[in-house]
Amino acid sequence: MIRPGAILLALTLSQAAPAAAQDRPPERPAPAEQPAAADPQPDPAPVFGPPAPPRWFGLRETDQEYAACKLALSFLGTVYSEEAAITDPDDPDCGIARPIRVDRILPDLTLEGGAVMRCDTARSLGFWARDFLRPASLMLPGAPRVMGLQLGTTYECRPRVGTGADQPKLSEHALGNAVDIAAFVLDGAEPLAVQPRADTGDMAEAFQRTVRAAGCLFFTTVLGPGSNEAHDDHLHLDMAARRGGWRLCQ
Repeated sequence: MIRPGAILLALTLSQAAPAAAQDRPPERPAPAEQPAAADPQPDPAPVFGPPAPPRWFGLRETDQEYAACKLALSFLGTVYSEEAAITDPDDPDCGIARPIRVDRILPDLTLEGGAVMRCDTARSLGFWARDFLRPASLMLPGAPRVMGLQLGTTYECRPRVGTGADQPKLSEHALGNAVDIAAFVLDGAEPLAVQPRADTGDMAEAFQRTVRAAGCLFFTTVLGPGSNEAHDDHLHLDMAARRGGWRLCQ
């Protein structure tokens, strides 16, 4: 038998329970678990490409180019010998990959003392001598033939004349790309020296101006008397590569 007091107590507790639940503050959700911080990635290692090849090696002819150049020299009658590659321990950019030593640029036109240069330089010198230098000399009094060239610098590892000491630029002579001509050796006449001849009004001036201008058809740089003080006693002819085939003729 259930006592009435017990029933009343049960009803009282059942009604009070929801109110007590409402009085409690709402439970906060448990914080979401944060993912573990990723390990920091190391800085990427610096990327180093292969070192740039020395300048002389960048001018190395392919086998086909070299063969074509030697064929042109054979047509010109150039007398030359092939030399071992030239390098310089003091400056790795100086040198010639496939040098030749030229003794006669034409069969009867001597380079006094011989000269070491790239084949391409010799080819340009040969065509200039055959097609312009020789015909121009025949216009001089007595029609002498040019029989030889007295040379200044040919191959030499050094900076370009006139560049600053803090940022020197390599001379084309250091690559076998340049020839300096100090005088023209004439048959039956005195050598004709390269020198300032401005406004002399004679055939010597006309000859020097003519061969100098014609040189720019075969070389990308032609300097001489009047260009600057360093070139007052010779013609400088070189094969410097420039953008767009631009040429410097002064």
